[in-house]
Amino acid sequence: MYALFIHDDAKADLLALRESEPRTAGRILALLEQLEGDPDLLDRLTQHDYGTADFHVSRWQSQWREGRNLWRLKMWDLKGNGLRYRIIYAFESRTHHYHVLAIAPREFDYDAKHPIGQRILRAHEEL
Repeated sequence: MYALFIHDDAKADLLALRESEPRTAGRILALLEQLEGDPDLLDRLTQHDYGTADFHVSRWQSQWREGRNLWRLKMWDLKGNGLRYRIIYAFESRTHHYHVLAIAPREFDYDAKHPIGQRILRAHEEL
Protein backbone atom coordinates (compact mmCIF):
# COMPACT_ATOMS: atom_id res chain seq x y z
CA MET A 1 0.00 0.00 0.00
CA TYR A 2 1.28 3.45 -0.91
CA ALA A 3 2.24 5.55 2.10
CA LEU A 4 4.01 8.83 2.78
CA PHE A 5 6.38 9.31 5.71
CA ILE A 6 8.15 12.48 6.77
CA HIS A 7 11.64 11.93 8.14
CA ASP A 8 12.57 13.77 11.34
CA ASP A 9 15.07 15.91 9.37
CA ALA A 10 12.30 17.08 7.04
CA LYS A 11 10.05 17.79 10.02
CA ALA A 12 12.82 19.98 11.45
CA ASP A 13 13.12 21.73 8.07
CA LEU A 14 9.39 22.45 8.09
CA LEU A 15 9.47 23.77 11.66
CA ALA A 16 12.36 26.11 10.82
CA LEU A 17 10.60 27.23 7.66
CA ARG A 18 7.43 27.88 9.61
CA GLU A 19 9.39 30.41 11.70
CA SER A 20 10.98 32.20 8.74
CA GLU A 21 8.39 31.76 5.97
CA PRO A 22 5.09 30.60 7.47
CA ARG A 23 3.10 30.86 4.21
CA THR A 24 5.62 28.75 2.31
CA ALA A 25 5.70 26.17 5.11
CA GLY A 26 1.90 26.07 5.09
CA ARG A 27 1.77 25.48 1.34
CA ILE A 28 4.31 22.67 1.55
CA LEU A 29 2.48 21.04 4.43
CA ALA A 30 -0.86 21.34 2.61
CA LEU A 31 0.62 19.66 -0.47
CA LEU A 32 2.10 16.85 1.63
CA GLU A 33 -1.31 16.29 3.24
CA GLN A 34 -2.98 16.28 -0.18
CA LEU A 35 -0.48 13.72 -1.48
CA GLU A 36 -0.92 11.55 1.60
CA GLY A 37 -4.69 11.45 1.05
CA ASP A 38 -4.60 10.71 -2.68
CA PRO A 39 -2.95 7.38 -3.65
CA ASP A 40 -3.19 8.17 -7.39
CA LEU A 41 -1.42 11.49 -6.96
CA LEU A 42 1.11 9.91 -4.62
CA ASP A 43 1.86 7.29 -7.28
CA ARG A 44 2.76 10.10 -9.69
CA LEU A 45 5.73 11.03 -7.52
CA THR A 46 7.80 8.41 -9.32
CA GLN A 47 6.93 9.55 -12.83
CA HIS A 48 9.91 11.54 -14.06
CA ASP A 49 8.92 14.90 -15.53
CA TYR A 50 5.35 14.65 -14.22
CA GLY A 51 3.81 18.02 -13.55
CA THR A 52 0.62 19.77 -12.58
CA ALA A 53 -0.27 23.42 -12.16
CA ASP A 54 1.00 23.06 -8.57
CA PHE A 55 4.23 21.06 -8.85
CA HIS A 56 6.78 19.23 -10.99
CA VAL A 57 8.52 15.91 -10.26
CA SER A 58 11.91 14.73 -11.42
CA ARG A 59 14.64 12.32 -10.44
CA TRP A 60 17.73 13.53 -8.65
CA GLN A 61 19.66 12.49 -11.74
CA SER A 62 23.16 12.14 -10.31
CA GLN A 63 21.87 10.01 -7.43
CA TRP A 64 19.64 8.00 -9.76
CA ARG A 65 22.74 7.07 -11.76
CA GLU A 66 24.36 5.95 -8.47
CA GLY A 67 21.44 3.56 -7.85
CA ARG A 68 19.58 5.70 -5.30
CA ASN A 69 15.85 6.14 -5.79
CA LEU A 70 15.85 9.83 -4.86
CA TRP A 71 13.47 12.42 -6.27
CA ARG A 72 12.62 16.08 -6.01
CA LEU A 73 9.34 17.92 -6.13
CA LYS A 74 9.34 21.57 -7.15
CA MET A 75 6.28 23.61 -6.22
CA TRP A 76 5.01 26.55 -8.24
CA ASP A 77 3.79 29.83 -6.80
CA LEU A 78 0.67 31.60 -8.04
CA LYS A 79 2.66 33.32 -10.80
CA GLY A 80 4.07 30.04 -12.11
CA ASN A 81 7.52 30.57 -10.61
CA GLY A 82 9.19 27.87 -8.56
CA LEU A 83 9.22 28.28 -4.80
CA ARG A 84 12.67 28.61 -3.24
CA TYR A 85 12.37 25.15 -1.64
CA ARG A 86 12.35 21.62 -2.96
CA ILE A 87 10.87 18.53 -1.39
CA ILE A 88 13.48 15.78 -1.58
CA TYR A 89 12.21 12.26 -1.09
CA ALA A 90 13.08 8.61 -1.54
CA PHE A 91 10.86 5.85 -2.84
CA GLU A 92 11.03 2.25 -1.63
CA SER A 93 9.60 0.25 -4.52
CA ARG A 94 9.14 -3.01 -2.61
CA THR A 95 6.93 -1.36 0.05
CA HIS A 96 5.57 1.55 -2.02
CA HIS A 97 6.68 3.93 0.71
CA TYR A 98 7.65 7.52 0.03
CA HIS A 99 10.00 9.13 2.54
CA VAL A 100 10.31 12.92 2.57
CA LEU A 101 13.93 13.43 3.60
CA ALA A 102 14.32 17.20 3.32
CA ILE A 103 12.69 20.49 2.54
CA ALA A 104 15.76 22.04 0.96
CA PRO A 105 16.45 25.51 -0.41
CA ARG A 106 17.07 25.36 -4.12
CA GLU A 107 20.51 26.91 -3.57
CA PHE A 108 21.83 23.53 -2.41
CA ASP A 109 21.57 22.65 -6.13
CA TYR A 110 21.47 18.86 -5.61
CA ASP A 111 25.14 18.82 -4.69
CA ALA A 112 25.88 15.57 -2.86
CA LYS A 113 28.88 17.25 -1.18
CA HIS A 114 26.78 20.11 0.20
CA PRO A 115 25.90 19.63 3.91
CA ILE A 116 22.21 19.26 2.98
CA GLY A 117 23.11 16.73 0.30
CA GLN A 118 25.20 14.78 2.82
CA ARG A 119 22.34 14.85 5.34
CA ILE A 120 19.90 13.55 2.71
CA LEU A 121 22.23 10.74 1.70
CA ARG A 122 22.70 9.70 5.35
CA ALA A 123 18.94 9.67 5.89
CA HIS A 124 18.49 7.63 2.71
CA GLU A 125 21.03 5.05 3.88
CA GLU A 126 19.11 4.68 7.16
CA LEU A 127 15.88 3.68 5.42
